[in-house]
Amino acid sequence: MLRFPVSPQKQDELLRRMQSLQILEHQLEEGYFHAGDGMHGVHLIHKPTGIRVRCGRERSQGMNRFYARRLLIEELEARQNGRTRHEVKAERLRDEKQRRRHHPAAAPRQTPLIQRIASDTTPSFADFMRRMAAYTLRPLEP
Repeated sequence: MLRFPVSPQKQDELLRRMQSLQILEHQLEEGYFHAGDGMHGVHLIHKPTGIRVRCGRERSQGMNRFYARRLLIEELEARQNGRTRHEVKAERLRDEKQRRRHHPAAAPRQTPLIQRIASDTTPSFADFMRRMAAYTLRPLEP
């Protein structure tokens, strides 16, 4: 049985999703690469479909093995719908952004334009010139 450094619930969920897609461990070709800064990446090839995924996001090789399998599952699920996991992720992000944008609490509160004009305290140009006259240097009178 596979062992990953994750909670038993996450591991069971991964195995359940693999079984639902009929992914068997012997169908996976696993390789490793050095991802830099002490990180150990994993690349998986699903032999029946030829799908390749790489994961080097964690320092732990065990975690990268877990995440690589998750990526493979996401890719297979997306391809069943005629898309890639990148397209699915982009769509999910767009939907989330759209939902936040149209949420009533997220709308910026603005004062109406008429109210802003009425309470506008910007000095006129004449007021500005009068104030500036006080600061201008004048020659001393004898």
